[in-house]
Amino acid sequence: MSETISPPYGDQRFDNFDQWVCHASSWLTCHEEYNDTQHGDTKGYRGEHFTALCFDSKGRRCTRGADMQRARDEDAFPVWWIWPDQIVPALQKAEGAQT
Repeated sequence: MSETISPPYGDQRFDNFDQWVCHASSWLTCHEEYNDTQHGDTKGYRGEHFTALCFDSKGRRCTRGADMQRARDEDAFPVWWIWPDQIVPALQKAEGAQT
């Protein structure tokens, strides 16, 4: 039996596939300080390139719809995300919990 990984930020999660379908495009592009994650073909500086990293509850990276379908089919929701600027604080918190 594999271990279930809990979201480090409880409010940054999709509880099921339908929630991901309905909300992913808005929830994964709404960081407080950074612009949208993709800038398309537009040339020139348009702000920071900042992408949320998504993982299913089995710890597998989810980068596209097929990964979300796999999470649905293998009962690996919630799928959670973390912003790059949250990684170090989450690791520090986890390290503090182990000591």
